[in-house]
Amino acid sequence: MFISRQFSKITYSAFFTAKRNHQVAVVGATNEVGQTTALLLRTCPSVSKLVLHDTTDSTPGVVLDLSHIPSKSKAKGYCGRNTLEEALEGSSLVLAVGGLPQKSLTTSQSILSQNADFIKIVASAVTRIAPVPFFGIATEPINTLVPMAVEVMRHQGCYEQNKLFGVTIIDALKAQTLYAKANGFVHNECHVPVICGHSKETMVPLLSQASPKTVLPEEKCQDLTNTLRDFTIYEKASSPLTPALSIAYSVYLFTQRILEAIDGQISQVNALVENNDFGTSYFSGLVEVNKNGIGEMRLYSNLFSYECGILEESIRQLREDVTVGKKILEIV
Repeated sequence: MFISRQFSKITYSAFFTAKRNHQVAVVGATNEVGQTTALLLRTCPSVSKLVLHDTTDSTPGVVLDLSHIPSKSKAKGYCGRNTLEEALEGSSLVLAVGGLPQKSLTTSQSILSQNADFIKIVASAVTRIAPVPFFGIATEPINTLVPMAVEVMRHQGCYEQNKLFGVTIIDALKAQTLYAKANGFVHNECHVPVICGHSKETMVPLLSQASPKTVLPEEKCQDLTNTLRDFTIYEKASSPLTPALSIAYSVYLFTQRILEAIDGQISQVNALVENNDFGTSYFSGLVEVNKNGIGEMRLYSNLFSYECGILEESIRQLREDVTVGKKILEIV
């Protein structure tokens, strides 16, 4: 089933049939992505309790604001680093959405340093929860912070490989909408696989695998591929804003897919996960998820020749990003 159709059909059916018995914790809940994610999850039928955590003084106000939205789910807030473990206790899923956004106006090293500290704290807290919850990371840079989180959890002797995801659904959503626009297709009938990593240098949209088949010549496909890989388009259009709304929506979709899997359904989600099948120890793509966690990742063949070249270069860069994440405990 194509990802776009899957999203629309499962989202619709889940709204009316999903069980309301899951606690979801949003960590870093008062930034743009966190607040929008919380708003969406407030009305998600699968969520019986929504927990918001942050270190800012505005956390109680955000929770109060959410409480004025009619919902059968409960909303609770925690403020301060010393309350994090208590906030996560009992969660089916923990979502890390805090930290600095990825912007060209801020140096990559500055983003990495501050966001690494955030993810180290959250990953350490997750390891102290029993049973270990599913864990989704949307904090940038995902290519580096997901491997770092794994090393943190391994170091503490409590890492469950099948439950840790880097949330990359935004890449598939962006590819779907821009591909539809370029070809004059209906958006929700389009599907464009996006694989490898989550950055301009590592994200590989596969127009060769797109559906419906493209009517564009290969030269135009290459131009569209470059556009799909451009992470600065939001800054060019509305500097200094970040794509908080679409990222939050992708985290919301990720949450739905994971909760459906926990409830016993076979689901699919775009994510960066630990995977050794592609010449690197981590890889992003469409992965199957069940109640035990990550299953098989979708494979593709008959790529365009230029896609093969981009993929080779992207894997090489992804290896470097992953290596930084694995060693970051030694240097941060």
